[in-house]
Amino acid sequence: MNLPPVLPDTAPALVNPLRLGQDDLRHFKERGFIKLRGLLTPAAILQLRELANSQLRPAPSGTSAHGDGFSRLTHRVTQVGILERLYRQPAFAQVLTRLSGCRLIMSEAQSFELGVGRSGFAWHYDSLNFRYIRPQDPAFSLWMPLQPIRPEVQGGGMAWVPLSQFSAQENFQFSRLLAGKLARGESVAEFSAHLHQTYCTPGMLTDSFEAQRIEDSFEPGDALLFSKYLWHRSSPLLAGDLERRQAVTLRLLDWRACLDPLMQEGETRSAGGLGMGLDGGPLNPVSYGSRFVDITPGAPIRSSVHCGPIL
Repeated sequence: MNLPPVLPDTAPALVNPLRLGQDDLRHFKERGFIKLRGLLTPAAILQLRELANSQLRPAPSGTSAHGDGFSRLTHRVTQVGILERLYRQPAFAQVLTRLSGCRLIMSEAQSFELGVGRSGFAWHYDSLNFRYIRPQDPAFSLWMPLQPIRPEVQGGGMAWVPLSQFSAQENFQFSRLLAGKLARGESVAEFSAHLHQTYCTPGMLTDSFEAQRIEDSFEPGDALLFSKYLWHRSSPLLAGDLERRQAVTLRLLDWRACLDPLMQEGETRSAGGLGMGLDGGPLNPVSYGSRFVDITPGAPIRSSVHCGPIL
């Protein structure tokens, strides 16, 4: 198995053990998110800041799907150093696998930086990051802000809608349906127009998201674990003490997740907007999912030699 070895006792602690009760497990299962207060130690935050600063690059101009709402970003954070050490900490695996109820594959990591006046991403779900697995395969993101987040003062964090109120699971299913049509050379224009009218920002549905949104404050060391089906958006960074807000996000797959090249092709062509009726133009086809050339469609990701660490 592709398990990361446990670090020796002399290694500095990067993760604080957290006690999770049945209420926490129920909350995450029903609502699709949970704030993990004090998950990371100051040593971990310091190293994550160093990692982010070394790899963040100016955001390309273009559509918001490509990240031009940020001042700097990187979609491929190097999976060595602090991240590799993080995966090896027993407390890290324990809290994430208990909440998800399964073993997890660490897939990829990204980092995003908001400068003052930048708005980040509009309402979306994690269509791009998990476009290479099936709609029904659970997957999760661990968002780790590296500066304090004060929604009522300067913003710069995230807003989200609980799964108990609205889920993007059907959007992944729409994506799979439309990806099949595109592969057969069929038009998806009419279907996409209806989806766009429903999910556009601003729009009736996203206005409802705004009314139901949750925003929370975060200290460096806190993290937010959330489902791939969770609708969320960035919160603009307003003028104030912070000149920038950085975060590192880890992507995790249920270890039973299976490869879906058809889904990946459709979402790559639309820059992740297929299930919302959006077309941000094709992305660079080289993605995390492109590495699984040694397994057949429908095969478990964990059966590939290119599979990431398994917790």
